[in-house]
Amino acid sequence: MSGAGVCAVGILVVGAGTAVAQGEPLVMPSGVEARPHDTIWDEDLSMIRMRFVVPRLSEPGSLYAGDSLRVFEDMLWLCETQIARTDEELDDLRAEGWSGVVISLMDRPIEFGVRDTEVFQVFEGFALTMDGCDLELDIYHD
Repeated sequence: MSGAGVCAVGILVVGAGTAVAQGEPLVMPSGVEARPHDTIWDEDLSMIRMRFVVPRLSEPGSLYAGDSLRVFEDMLWLCETQIARTDEELDDLRAEGWSGVVISLMDRPIEFGVRDTEVFQVFEGFALTMDGCDLELDIYHD
């Protein structure tokens, strides 16, 4: 795995001031908009964490209200379209040792690792496979 800019605990955060943080909102398949917040390359876990802000995530009138399948489908779409643009890029990530991706949606920005009961967040883990992103139940369900 590439290690440029990695701090002692093996985590590289890409955020404020980068193209990732300043990207245009992404319109997901559900029609909900997500703004890229940051990407964390966790070398200790061989996991890439991609975090997005979805301002209306927790609102009762949002497109997500009571529809966990719609949320999951959007998170899968984010994994498949934002982690690697081509099959070759996906192969490169796997060859470098990256094994999975965690997609996080939050209703407002929050620093990674900070707890705030006022921020609504959802997470899903995916394995990087030859086919792209596959649901990875083993990450959180041992």
